[in-house]
Amino acid sequence: MGDADRTSSSRISEANRQHFNEGQHIFREGEVGDSAFIVFGGTIAIYRQTEEGEAVLATLAKGAMFGEMALIDDDTRMASAKAVDGGALLLVVSRAMFQKKMDRADPFTRGLIKILADNLRNAQK
Repeated sequence: MGDADRTSSSRISEANRQHFNEGQHIFREGEVGDSAFIVFGGTIAIYRQTEEGEAVLATLAKGAMFGEMALIDDDTRMASAKAVDGGALLLVVSRAMFQKKMDRADPFTRGLIKILADNLRNAQK
């Protein structure tokens, strides 16, 4: 493993780990986001509330990242997230940590990420 790989992985390992019990919300649709999350263990349901109840958009397992959209474009959460199937252990990626990673990206990559985030938000409306 090269020095860059060790540095990158050590920074992720410095992220705060947080346990969520089954049914416990990580965030709710419409909230302002100040963190992204990486599933370290367990399962997360991403859902939207509809007239018929909860519509699950995705079920996430170990290694999945979620909640990053609010950090990319400073908009509110597009959906809700909660722990399911026995709970989950998450790595919490702070806005400051996320911004440091984005600042290291070249301008083309930052611009492309912003465009993709805007397109995804517009598709969800």
